[in-house]
Amino acid sequence: MTTTLTEFQELKPASSVNTSPFVLNKLAQRIENRQELEQQLARLQFHGIATPYKEKEKKIIQVKYQNIYLVAVFQQKILGIFQQIKRKSDNWINDSLMKTAEKNKFASLEKIPRKLEHKRVTGLAIRAVYALNLDYALVKIGVAVGTKPYVLNINSLPEDNEELAPLFEKKILDFIEKWENKVNNWSKATILGADLEFMLQGNNGKLILASKYLPKKGLAGCDQIWVNQDRTQLPLAELRPLPAKEPRDLVINIYKSMVVASKRIKDMDVKWLAGALPIKGYPIGGHIHFSQTWLNSFLLRALDNYLALMITVFEDKQGLARRPKYGFLGDYREQFHGGFEYRTLPSWIVSPELAKGVIALAKLIVENYIYLEQNPLEEMAIQQAYYSGDKAVLRPVVIKLWEELKELKDFSLYKNYLQPLENLLVNEYSWDETKDIRIRWLLPPYHKKTKSS
Repeated sequence: MTTTLTEFQELKPASSVNTSPFVLNKLAQRIENRQELEQQLARLQFHGIATPYKEKEKKIIQVKYQNIYLVAVFQQKILGIFQQIKRKSDNWINDSLMKTAEKNKFASLEKIPRKLEHKRVTGLAIRAVYALNLDYALVKIGVAVGTKPYVLNINSLPEDNEELAPLFEKKILDFIEKWENKVNNWSKATILGADLEFMLQGNNGKLILASKYLPKKGLAGCDQIWVNQDRTQLPLAELRPLPAKEPRDLVINIYKSMVVASKRIKDMDVKWLAGALPIKGYPIGGHIHFSQTWLNSFLLRALDNYLALMITVFEDKQGLARRPKYGFLGDYREQFHGGFEYRTLPSWIVSPELAKGVIALAKLIVENYIYLEQNPLEEMAIQQAYYSGDKAVLRPVVIKLWEELKELKDFSLYKNYLQPLENLLVNEYSWDETKDIRIRWLLPPYHKKTKSS
């Protein structure tokens, strides 16, 4: 098969008749004028990505930059980073930087340096490409005085750059070959893990530092975020259950880590709070770890659509302020074990029923995403509904996604965990972030009471 950058590649699972094609850079388009550029930058800003476009002024404002970069991104990888060479006569402000500059004005940084600025720039480039529902692009980023990076432009048709076009083309061919090999030898051996944050609250409604009771490491410890410039004052508690292949085993391991925490936190008047933002100023998350699987943009989109949207319709409205700084779509981090953690979700341990459903649903998606057809988050309106927590818009979308999930052969494997999740959806359940999660998990002092209590 021959490939050019102008031919978008359809990646169809071999043995799947009813599956819609996966398409690389399905939404790619050439930016022809300033209005289209402003729309692109406005959309990025909606995802919490800094751009020089300001919504209030309805225009691109003037910003002075000290460094300009071009970053070549394919999937979740950096193909190359180039720094613009500055001459004495150059005055880097937005009007002169909106179009992709000629290649001879940039110097290649052959090995991506470990400089903090370069880490920020490359991370922002990957995030921006994904936010526009793209798989690859050439991203221009300006670093303003004060080190804040802004996305200036995304060229989603990088055949315009003669130097980089062959590099993108090779990556496309390599990806297609890997995709076909993975699909034809599809393995369902994903191992799941998690790190789950929760908070401690006193009777007066104020935060109690997790470090008062828990160590930094272990099955039940503290997140590394600190307060008051004192690295010993750690506010967030974190459960780190042992990973497992089966959802049931991971749920058991989560409960075991809770028991460890319970033995250390013996003050019965201290409430355990989960969700998204149970205490103002302290957003928390429920990160799911995946290993023995392949990280790619199609999998991330499946998790965003079929998992994150589902959890959003259950959220307490109190947690909306967590997004978009945290909980943005496609948030992930690669891990030392060769897998990755999906970081978009809030802390979903508000109840055992929800936790079981989330784990089973994550397993179902990651091992069957090549058969899933829908991507409602392609639409700006659905993205807006996600970030604003508009359940009236999202609920019918989620129901349609759920009906498709129920058609998967593997759905029956986890029906005992997924059916209660469907019941929550049908009953329009919303969690309450002010409630002590020990009640539903039957942890002391509630271990002798029934769930209905």
